Amino acid sequence: MTHRIMLRALVTGAVVVALLPLPSFADELSGEALYGLACAACHNASAHVDHRVGPPLGGLYQRKAGSVEGYEYSAALEASTIRWTPAELTGWILDSEQRVPGSRMVYNNQLTIEEIQRLAAWLLDEPAS
Repeated sequence: MTHRIMLRALVTGAVVVALLPLPSFADELSGEALYGLACAACHNASAHVDHRVGPPLGGLYQRKAGSVEGYEYSAALEASTIRWTPAELTGWILDSEQRVPGSRMVYNNQLTIEEIQRLAAWLLDEPAS
């Protein structure tokens, strides 16, 4: 009988644990970690142009889109009136082609809106180096 009670308690505990919502790994990632997953392959976090596909993301806050010297942007992005703010950057990451048709950024967003906002906040606070 003792084994039966212990087995029932063990099974009940396992069921309770299995029904608990598990936190998403991505929900726990910092803006810097999200940058590493979503941006680092194409962009550097400094303000300097390098060999990567996309322009540098350092010194982004209030910078006019398409304005980094030495990087060749699409005519559409250069002609835009965007200045990088949390709302603009969030919209851009969500869907750059909708935000500026004819832009060259090819990015298939897999982040939640909360992750994008955390990423945007980190990018906009990151000092230029």
